[in-house]
Amino acid sequence: MTEQPRSRAAAEDKMVRAAGELLSEVGPRATTVRAVAARAGVNHGLVHHYFGNKDGLLRAAMVRLVGDHAEFARRMAGGGNMPAPFALLQDQTYLRAVMRCVLDGEMGLATTELSEGVSVPRRAMDDIAARRGMDGPDAQLRAAMGIGMAIEMGWAALEPFIFAVTGVGPAGAEEARDEAIKLRNAFAALQLAVVDRG
Repeated sequence: MTEQPRSRAAAEDKMVRAAGELLSEVGPRATTVRAVAARAGVNHGLVHHYFGNKDGLLRAAMVRLVGDHAEFARRMAGGGNMPAPFALLQDQTYLRAVMRCVLDGEMGLATTELSEGVSVPRRAMDDIAARRGMDGPDAQLRAAMGIGMAIEMGWAALEPFIFAVTGVGPAGAEEARDEAIKLRNAFAALQLAVVDRG
């Protein structure tokens, strides 16, 4: 039998964390109130009591995930606005939750970082535009950022598959990742040069 949390804050925290884990593992469609309650070790009635319904709980979970991700990304970037290369490799719960929300057609949940004002790519894109004296991101900068995001998210989500298909074993993983980061950085520089030529 699981020990029940002693306070509302502790119960909410356990439910939000459990919901975030399940969002990452099975996505919003397959996440159930009962599964969250079981993982959190609380009575499922508490979910309704504290969050109203499943949607309220999933929203709270994504708010937590995006807040934690924004803090993590800023730390990895040394406090700057430009994300560290392949940092998403170390933030798999966030990455998988976003991807599962997109795949389940839950774009409101997937884009919680925008409504919370903590979007790492948006912050980076706005920083680039400001440093280039632009009024805001133009179509080229938005496209460059989108391609960069696809590379970053794709690598972070698929690295084991990429290594298997390309024949990279455990002994060569670090070297392969370092080479991929060099290529990613070269590609990012090329993207920005295209934007500058505008």
